[in-house]
Amino acid sequence: MITLLENILKRNDGTYMNAQDLELIDKSLASWNSRKQAYNAIEAKETEIISVASDSMRKGTHFESSPVDKLGIDRCKRDMTMGLRLSALAMLLEDPEMFKDRILYWQQNVFLAMKLTNYMGYKYTGDAIKGLLPKAQADLITPYLQMAHAMMSGK
Repeated sequence: MITLLENILKRNDGTYMNAQDLELIDKSLASWNSRKQAYNAIEAKETEIISVASDSMRKGTHFESSPVDKLGIDRCKRDMTMGLRLSALAMLLEDPEMFKDRILYWQQNVFLAMKLTNYMGYKYTGDAIKGLLPKAQADLITPYLQMAHAMMSGK
């Protein structure tokens, strides 16, 4: 939404908006309540989502080759929580470009500096959300988690 509004402001500097721009804003506003409900549901279930996601990650094959200590698990939960919150915000604002430009590229650089080239937190977070939220709400955030997973896992 922020990127949409910025682009519209640039295109219409000193002029009236055209019908296409007005339609884009109408479409974004029409889905606001659904996105807000999903955002609130994610916030309300954040602890459970992160718990399920981190447990799944620990039980999976991801850490078999290099076991993770408590500090590593705590950091992973912190990263997953931050990722969930930022994904939820991007979904609420309906702004994948802002999500990539202002968050994911930065996080990708941090993970590369840490030599963490196959981060799976977004995948496990998405799986947890699909199990804990109604399908319609999970479907709203899934594209953002998939985008983040693709960027962080090197796929």
